[in-house]
Amino acid sequence: MSDYFTEIEAHFARRRGTPFILNAKDWALMKSWSDAGVPLPVVIEAIDSVFDKNEAAARKRAINSLSYCKHAVTELWSERRELHAGATDAAPEESPAPLLAALAAELEGSEHEIVRAFGARVRELEREQSVPRIEERLIALEQELFDALLAAGDADALREEVRRAIGGAKLDEKTRARTEEAHLRRAVREQYALPRLTLFR
Repeated sequence: MSDYFTEIEAHFARRRGTPFILNAKDWALMKSWSDAGVPLPVVIEAIDSVFDKNEAAARKRAINSLSYCKHAVTELWSERRELHAGATDAAPEESPAPLLAALAAELEGSEHEIVRAFGARVRELEREQSVPRIEERLIALEQELFDALLAAGDADALREEVRRAIGGAKLDEKTRARTEEAHLRRAVREQYALPRLTLFR
């Protein structure tokens, strides 16, 4: 789940517009979302909604903690859980197959052969009825896809581009590594126009 934390951290920093190191309270909050099974796309969407509303407000406030997004994440996840009533090991009220088919079609419509090949891998999950198990497989498939694209492309150039983007921000080695990895994943996603491999979209 390390990608879960690094992507949230990097996305929050990007929306703030400055390099940002989350504090212990923020990390505990992320862990609580992870433990509760809140999907990454739900957290990202909630963070965006908080910043979007703040930017549209007449009087803007400084959002300097992930805690500002706690309520938005809770509300959005509550809505999505109702839509995906099968977020347990029991079979969902509505089959996830149509969602998987739509996701597979997006991959198969890519101009990149490697991406298209993963469409069939996603379609194989249509026989599965457990949403949590599908999500686990999608997370693993997404990592495989990123690795395959990096291996086939110019990974060194992308990494250098990411390092330049982060610049001389004062980050400790561990935080810098996490931030670089999250930025790298985002760069790959944007370069290949990849959808997030999740049912919660």
